[in-house]
Amino acid sequence: MAKEPDYRSNSLLRGLSILECFDHRHAEMSLSEIAEAISVTSSAAYRFVVTLEREGYLTRDDNRYRLAPRVMDLGYRYLASLDVYDVARLPADALRDATGFTVHVALLQGTEIVYVYRALSERAMVSNVPVGTRLPAFSTTMGRVLLSDLPEQSLTQLFEGYPFERMSPAAPQSLDELRALLKDDRARGYVAQSSHLATGTLSIAAPLVSRHGRYVAAMNLSGHELQLSPDDATIARVLETARTISQLL
Repeated sequence: MAKEPDYRSNSLLRGLSILECFDHRHAEMSLSEIAEAISVTSSAAYRFVVTLEREGYLTRDDNRYRLAPRVMDLGYRYLASLDVYDVARLPADALRDATGFTVHVALLQGTEIVYVYRALSERAMVSNVPVGTRLPAFSTTMGRVLLSDLPEQSLTQLFEGYPFERMSPAAPQSLDELRALLKDDRARGYVAQSSHLATGTLSIAAPLVSRHGRYVAAMNLSGHELQLSPDDATIARVLETARTISQLL
């Protein structure tokens, strides 16, 4: 069989890989750090970095580079194109207003969840995960909800050989442990637990379901565990908001 031609642009891939180098752990990077991250020489990296800087995607201060606002503009254009973003905003804001706790919405991408909306609480002790944050799905309530909808084969393909780095003693350490949790999560229809990632935070997550019955996103109500309790009334309120959003998808 003839090999399909590869029409990808290596230069474009390099530029995109540079943008992907930046995260909450690497908010600023030097040219040499960028070059090392994408496995090219500093001179090669410089051409890409200069282009990205002149086009408004990077900004430089004292020879340290960071993402520029134009990258955020692309991110918000993407969010604005999502049906779940549009339909979730008002119900999420209403739940935040009614409870006083933060509401997040996230999508599953591979083994991670990506936060796409946040209705931020004004409480002093607040759960605050910015839009665009990526977290390991196996160790988050919204991630567990979304993983519970995956077929067994898809779950195995995602997590076979995956390094389960425990964020807390309660987090699953293996695919078998994760499977057992997900079975219960699916039957229950929601996940409520203390955070593995932020000490003192509690989260109640529920699925956002498409008209075809698939979990397309998840939402959570999140706050300090001294203030937020996973009682029946609060869980019912989260599930009702999730159903309201799902009916609009």
